Amino acid sequence: MSSYSAQMLDAIEGGQLERAHELLQLAQTNDDDETQFNLAEELYGIGFTPEAKQLYESLLGKYPDEGDVLTALADIAVTDGDSDAALEYLSRIHPDNPAYVQALLAVADLYQTQGLYEVSAQKLREAAQLAPDEPVITFAQGELNRAWGHTQDAAAAYLRLLDQGEDIVAGVNVRGRYGEALGNLGRYEDAVAVFDDVGVDALTLDETFQLGVMDIELKEYKDATDALQRVVEQDETYTSAYLPLAQAQQAMGDTTGALQTVQAGIAQDDTNADLFALGGTLALDLDDAETGERYFQSALAIDPNNQAHRLDWSNFLLHEGRDQENVDFLGALDEDGNSDPQLYWNLARSQEQLEEYDAARANYLLAFGTFQDRPSFLRDIAQFFRTTAAAAEERAALQRLVQLEPDDVDAQERLDDLNAGA
Repeated sequence: MSSYSAQMLDAIEGGQLERAHELLQLAQTNDDDETQFNLAEELYGIGFTPEAKQLYESLLGKYPDEGDVLTALADIAVTDGDSDAALEYLSRIHPDNPAYVQALLAVADLYQTQGLYEVSAQKLREAAQLAPDEPVITFAQGELNRAWGHTQDAAAAYLRLLDQGEDIVAGVNVRGRYGEALGNLGRYEDAVAVFDDVGVDALTLDETFQLGVMDIELKEYKDATDALQRVVEQDETYTSAYLPLAQAQQAMGDTTGALQTVQAGIAQDDTNADLFALGGTLALDLDDAETGERYFQSALAIDPNNQAHRLDWSNFLLHEGRDQENVDFLGALDEDGNSDPQLYWNLARSQEQLEEYDAARANYLLAFGTFQDRPSFLRDIAQFFRTTAAAAEERAALQRLVQLEPDDVDAQERLDDLNAGA
């Protein structure tokens, strides 16, 4: 005759939950302790956590120092969100207990989730002293340093595992973790090579995303597009992938595809100001000023103090010849010159068009320190000085321009005319 534990599992499988609970009481009363322990493991594994906890607590009453029972109850406490209870169970496992190393790993993991990285590291060091050849401990140290931001140490731990022939630990592809760490260290070529060794199909979604981002850094835009497209095809809610995917498509000259990617991303997350800003730029490239305006306004509404989005909107107003709107928009700029210098340049251009010459001059000069070696700025300010009959300033701007671009025939001819009339 089968045990009550076995009958209970059969009842659960048959959907007879009321009968299963009756059998739980019979199993707890009549089955031997080992059978009860195995039942508790089975119940926890299939999601019957309260029933498993009931059995483990009963067993703990008989075996108060049993490490496997204590670690199981600690695991359940973690699942229930009761970290204090979990730590209390684990603290009862003494160094001479065979489950002590496992307990140290569990405690380290708990402290890590609480952001207490120093304490977690101390527990892992103790575990490593007791079991120096245990791959799970080395892997735990890598994961701790990964979460802690100690990327170099994380990479070293993963590399040790790989050197020992440990490719999979705790169900995780160690090579993928190593590639991720290399990428975070800025070693993009090395990281991509590691990911290539892992193989596309074996990469996690996060690793595939990182591969795409690194390919962008390496200007391998086709590879980046392929990787990031895989991410959104596998999970359309992976919102972080849309912006770099659109950027890679834009770099490849696929403006229409990039705008479609932006629109797909906005459908998933309409709070991403950077997506809207890129969409505005792409729309303008496709001569769709209406969509561009709507997207730039959305970006600015989401993040009104972002100077990049302010600049996008100002550039749009300049592009559309809406100079009064641009002046009104930029009217609150810090007169001490602490805003983005491009905004002062933009404001000066609009003020010049509106014949507000004194104000335009002041803003051109605020921008001069940053853009004095940029030919396009020198052309603008030289033209302004010509418009306002400031011959000496125009001459100085043109002299600097022809030094930077000796082949600018128009600038050289105008400079010759000024010199001839001096």
